[in-house]
Amino acid sequence: MRDVVTGFYVDVLRKLIANGTASLDDRVLVVCGGPLDQQVMGIVGFTNATVTNLDDGMSNNRQDAENLSYENGSFDLVIVHAGLHHCYSPHRALLEMYRVSRKCVVAFESRDSLVMRAAIRLGLTLDYEVNSISADGKTGGVANTGVPNYIFRWTERGVKETIASFDLAYVPKIDFFYELRLPVQRFARAGQTALRIFSLIIEPLSRLFVLLFPKQCNEFAFAITRTGQLQPWMADPEMIHMAKGKEQGRQAQFELIA
Repeated sequence: MRDVVTGFYVDVLRKLIANGTASLDDRVLVVCGGPLDQQVMGIVGFTNATVTNLDDGMSNNRQDAENLSYENGSFDLVIVHAGLHHCYSPHRALLEMYRVSRKCVVAFESRDSLVMRAAIRLGLTLDYEVNSISADGKTGGVANTGVPNYIFRWTERGVKETIASFDLAYVPKIDFFYELRLPVQRFARAGQTALRIFSLIIEPLSRLFVLLFPKQCNEFAFAITRTGQLQPWMADPEMIHMAKGKEQGRQAQFELIA
């Protein structure tokens, strides 16, 4: 039975390689990473990947995703998997990733949706990741402290606005990917026959749900690719003067009406 978490991670990276966004010899940086990321890098076939984390137990390459020590454009591909919501500012961490990337940033996070909000209200999931805290209560939370992190959930619009506010000169290409994560593997391993049968029934139905309602899925990924395409007003500075003239004209009309 397919491992949705690893499978989705691998599938998205392979799609980016297939469409030419990434290549196996890219210099890759993974932030907030660990053993799963090392495994996926091997499965996909990246030959030059650096996995970093604030937790020395997860990686021997210590980096703070919100304050990376690398120069601009140091890596071709920068990846985070279920790590942005462990940062004090997920937006700052994403922009740090974007800053040190040369080609593309890929993030896997939870998506805000009506279904997710309903799940929170029903107590099926939480806003704070209490279960991530270590047994001694000292690590695993926000910025690897003992304080449970808030689970920030993204939307397509939020991703676009975050990048637009940072990279004002260029037009990025942003692709979104969706997957539904259900506990079917746990059901399949259960000792009860009814749960195993249920897992066999629900898995193909989950595939249909992804096709029909992608934006209600709880697995969400986005790839932000640098295109090198200038914004229209950067390519043609005269457009700024034209826009300023129109704005002054609208302001004059408003004052006349007032």
